[in-house]
Amino acid sequence: MSLLFDMFARFRDILKSAYSYKEALERENLTQETVNLLRDKLKSSKVVPQSLADKQLIFFLTTYKNDVDKSAALLESCYKLKRSAPEFFKDRDVDAKDIQNCLDNQYYITLPVTPDNHMLIYHSLKNNDPNSYNFDSAAKTFIMMNEAYNYYHGPRPEVIYLFDLKGLSFRFLFKPSVSTMRKGIKFLEGGMPYNIKAVHVFNTVSFFDWIIAIVKPLLNSELLEKLHLHHSDLDYDKFHEQYVPKTHLPKEYGGTLGTLEELQQQSRERLMNLKDYFIYEEQQSNFEFDQFVDEHLYEIQNVD
Repeated sequence: MSLLFDMFARFRDILKSAYSYKEALERENLTQETVNLLRDKLKSSKVVPQSLADKQLIFFLTTYKNDVDKSAALLESCYKLKRSAPEFFKDRDVDAKDIQNCLDNQYYITLPVTPDNHMLIYHSLKNNDPNSYNFDSAAKTFIMMNEAYNYYHGPRPEVIYLFDLKGLSFRFLFKPSVSTMRKGIKFLEGGMPYNIKAVHVFNTVSFFDWIIAIVKPLLNSELLEKLHLHHSDLDYDKFHEQYVPKTHLPKEYGGTLGTLEELQQQSRERLMNLKDYFIYEEQQSNFEFDQFVDEHLYEIQNVD
């Protein structure tokens, strides 16, 4: 039991270091009353951990603008999908070899929140050798970087993804299995605690139509409509004016932020600082620990 007390104490510290709960409530027009209603709604759930703190619950309320029923349904979907995809949600130790390999060979960059309150996340290859790439590990690392964004910035209703296909060869397409790709897309569409505003794909390759043909049956039509394709001759001035300002982009994309290498290092350090957070998050699905934290929830509510 002492181990549970130690982990619980560490969880309190982790929550205190996260984003400001009060600021997030005010910014997203949420109320404590609605958070309490969502908690009550989840009491009968056999999937969602009862130990989720308020700082975790409000992400789902932000997605559906205080709609308790829809937020509860999203939580159910999120944790069902997590259970069905252990390749993405188990052993999420930031020091693990598979995650470190991803951080060494691909870019996972969290960019500043946009002026219109959107999350902004960048991903691309760094090493063009297909042997350096594992889809399951890459998806796991990408999801973890999304969660790191949430931890530091708090809930935002929508996210903009920036993907660059530079260096992608045909051999990369044989890396993921259809089943794991389906799981990843399902979680992206129906498990994340925010909506996708847009997906921008830079440097589309000659065989991109073939890629679309593979993934199209796995994507809903709404997500396809949010897909923006950009060729290598992209006019970045127009891109900045229409989509993302240069103040929020790496130098390689005409931005005023640092280089990809510099921004990757910053994002990597922020992720590494959350080693204990990911350990706790995985433990939340452990029945004994979930029960223990549930009994002490009054001690972790409204941690700002």
